[in-house]
Amino acid sequence: MTEIPNPADGASGGVRILPPASGNRHHYRYRLAKTVLADAPGDPMYGTGGDPKSIVAIHHHAGRCNQSAKRIREHADLNAQWTTLLQSVGFTVRAGRCGIVATCALPATRAAVEPHGPAEEFTRTVTFPDYGVGGLLRFEPTYASADYSVLTEDGTFLWSVKSLDQGVAALAVHWGLPDDTFDTTYTPRGQQVTR
Repeated sequence: MTEIPNPADGASGGVRILPPASGNRHHYRYRLAKTVLADAPGDPMYGTGGDPKSIVAIHHHAGRCNQSAKRIREHADLNAQWTTLLQSVGFTVRAGRCGIVATCALPATRAAVEPHGPAEEFTRTVTFPDYGVGGLLRFEPTYASADYSVLTEDGTFLWSVKSLDQGVAALAVHWGLPDDTFDTTYTPRGQQVTR
């Protein structure tokens, strides 16, 4: 993993950046949390809780969290250990109802979108130059609407989306890249560099 400055912390701290890996379905923060919580003490249950900008880690138990003094102490100890683990990769952590809630600011992901192949194929190449990966977006006109098919570099279909921007985001998720903000450069047909 490499470390880059965390915009939320200014010059101090940093968010660890994981290498790309194809086939991801989860947002980047989940992937980052998974790397540190997979073998965490207390085996936390964790997920985005419906918000990809945060990770919620909770305890395994039946009944109320404050059921006994022993459970309260165990939770406090586990919360402290999980907090340390998540902070080590750049998360900011706060107490939750039963567990903790963590978030971190992610850097913008640079993407370049260029025409691909003959004009009548309506296809564009997306590359993420900082990571050396990418994919294809193919415009699919229909009678009532139009979508973009999101494809891997070898042409395997991944998803269907409504816009180029959504396609860039879908490819970033597929590769497990930071997916909050994109610095995207679009090159019109006829202006691309021939390779």
